[in-house]
Amino acid sequence: MFNLPSPIQKINHPLFDKVGVEFFIKRDDLIHSDISGNKWRKLKFNIEKFKANKYDGILTFGGAFSNHIAATAAAGKMLNIKTIGIIRGEELSYQSNETLQKAHYNGMNLVFVSRSKYAERYERLYHEELRAKYGNFLIINEGGANYHGVLGCTEILKEIEFTPDYIYSASGTGTTVAGLLLSSIQTKIVSVPVFKNGGFIKDDIISLLKQFMLDSVTLEQKVERLSLNLNHHFGGYGKFNQELIDFINSFYEQTQIKLDQIYTAKMMFTLINDLKEKKFKKGDVIVALHTGGLQGLTSIKNKLVF
Repeated sequence: MFNLPSPIQKINHPLFDKVGVEFFIKRDDLIHSDISGNKWRKLKFNIEKFKANKYDGILTFGGAFSNHIAATAAAGKMLNIKTIGIIRGEELSYQSNETLQKAHYNGMNLVFVSRSKYAERYERLYHEELRAKYGNFLIINEGGANYHGVLGCTEILKEIEFTPDYIYSASGTGTTVAGLLLSSIQTKIVSVPVFKNGGFIKDDIISLLKQFMLDSVTLEQKVERLSLNLNHHFGGYGKFNQELIDFINSFYEQTQIKLDQIYTAKMMFTLINDLKEKKFKKGDVIVALHTGGLQGLTSIKNKLVF
């Protein structure tokens, strides 16, 4: 059912060979065709919590192109769990795009709300309102950003049999990066926020780590290993230009690995740029985490070589 542990693939790339570093990609995109990448990681222990309690179903939040919404709907269909998706944008419908169509097909009840209402998604009163209306649903934060989501992401490094010097990951909520920091001791974690002005992700990561009751010294040591690269958001969430499309196509031609324009291409572009700027030393071992999300490519399929 699930391809776990996900493969780790060594990449031979002229730029890396020239600098003398080893480059691997952790292929979480191959975990499952519909619940791939960090989406399954973040759902795994939330689903265990659902099973251990008498919930009526799972309710979560997302935008119109949310990988998390798509994955939650697919997991619900697979495991016979009722799912509700609170979707940002009251003008939308399940027919608005392929992501929402597939979530609808997989049985998710899609509830479209105004952006002002969606802004209440972390509020306890709103959660109580939703439970009063729909039943005793397990409510999972947008993107799976909670304690159980972080816990699932701690399993990534456990599947790698060596200690990388660097791990690169795209960031939307910071959950995956929090899991990487929590489960590592010396590896430097590079977060690539996909938002314009994405520096707030650091505070979100710290908030997620604090749920694990770390002492102040340990928390500080972990945060010291975190660096954010804010330079390659390409205009913000969901934004891209021809340079990024060309990069996606070029990277595929060189490696036969697909990247999506919302998350993984921005992360990989950042990594390659850091290499060009000589931020690594000879002998460094670098892992890029492929967090999946390839369903997002449907919106640009006419621009791609694959």
